[in-house]
Amino acid sequence: MTSTDRRVVVLSTRDIPGDREHVVHNCEDCACPVSGERTARDLPALVADPLVRAGDVVEVPLDQEHFALFSPNGDGGVVVLDTAGRALLDTFADPTPASAVVAGSPALERAIQTLVGFDVLHPVGKPPTPRFESSTELTAWLHVTNKCNLRCPYCYVHKSDDSMDADVAKDSVNALVASAQRHGFRSLRLKYAGGEASMNAAVLLHLHDHALALCREAGLGLSAVLLSNGVALNGALVSALRTRDIRVMISLDGLGETHDAQRPTVAGKPSAALVLRTIDRLLAAGISPHLSITVTSRNIDGIADVVRMAVRRDLTFSVNFFRDNDCSASFDDLQYEEQAMVDGLDRTFAVIEELLPRRSVLGSVLDRGQLVAPRRRACGVGDDYVVIDQNGGIAQCHMEIARVVGDVRTDDPVSAIRSGTGVRNLLVDTKSGCRDCTWRHWCSSGCSAATFRATGRWDVQSPNCGIYRAIYPRAVRLEGLRILRYATTAD
Repeated sequence: MTSTDRRVVVLSTRDIPGDREHVVHNCEDCACPVSGERTARDLPALVADPLVRAGDVVEVPLDQEHFALFSPNGDGGVVVLDTAGRALLDTFADPTPASAVVAGSPALERAIQTLVGFDVLHPVGKPPTPRFESSTELTAWLHVTNKCNLRCPYCYVHKSDDSMDADVAKDSVNALVASAQRHGFRSLRLKYAGGEASMNAAVLLHLHDHALALCREAGLGLSAVLLSNGVALNGALVSALRTRDIRVMISLDGLGETHDAQRPTVAGKPSAALVLRTIDRLLAAGISPHLSITVTSRNIDGIADVVRMAVRRDLTFSVNFFRDNDCSASFDDLQYEEQAMVDGLDRTFAVIEELLPRRSVLGSVLDRGQLVAPRRRACGVGDDYVVIDQNGGIAQCHMEIARVVGDVRTDDPVSAIRSGTGVRNLLVDTKSGCRDCTWRHWCSSGCSAATFRATGRWDVQSPNCGIYRAIYPRAVRLEGLRILRYATTAD
């Protein structure tokens, strides 16, 4: 692409055809809210007021000719400028009317609109402020069994033979649907979890069928995902999942020995080959699983390999940092050092840059954070996220599943988790160390439960703050390179 003073290159995800499907909007394995669809919004009409460059804009060089910009005080999304676009932006270092710059050029007008639409420019006296979307979807983690065929050292669940029965499953769905209606939610998202949820497949499918009928009657949307270790999903279950449009998340922490080091079977045998076989089985059945990668010190050097596999197979994935818990306390070698984590993620980012998929990484490689839409909190705990254990007990967070705050047979699930006195999922702007941080509305201070475990406080920044600060500009760079490769421009 060439540029002159009359033709500048200012690109965004709006310029990538059909890009919505290439952005991960939910991390699947946690209480993360579904991110807003920033790229779907129309670009604004230019106003008569003078425009000026926004403060605190993050600028990352892509090559000698191009730059990626991200406005942390806006609504998310990256824009890419060439040198002529960069010169255009510089004309607004001081307040300048757009009309004085456009001078009848449609290309310049559209470029300025993009810069305003992505909060890089703003009218004088009206700096960008993030728009926080109200939640319309209630998410429920349904702990259908405590049984598991693996013994992962970082798991927070005390394993047993306890499983949810059909009556508890029905009561749970009844309570969730009624609660969603009572509190004004428009849809319900169910996460079938454990243990290994597929080990209670009959109840899981019964539960889903009941939810489907009840949501249809109540006028609620319904989506669902099975969270699985991928060891033993047989053909019959895979077929049933596809028929019901139940998504599948598979935990895969590396390839070969890297995965096996932290996800052995109950008998201590390797499981990686079994998981890869299940991924093949799902793909053959027309189900594209989402991969969840948990990073500890054991597998940090192998994360790049599993991401390479995922990119080559066009699979979505999310990278999640290990969170300390009572069950994992005896495994001293799971804790990671900050620099080791940054170095391991750098190697992962290098793989993504090498292969440069059409899929965006803004919602998938940043632990509990993302750069898709601003958030006041990192997750929906205490607001729009309910956990129900195998006995019908209501909890605020699956990491705190033993701390029951109600029961589906007697309590309104949403009211129970909102009035619970356990996890304090505070607004990021109220936390010490976060209030003035560039990235506060994007990392949202990470997992509250993990922060409390590490510090004994709810009102302080995440212990992973240094990691987030290091990797967010790298993610902006990757998104800029993706836009540069896949965007199309009008002549």
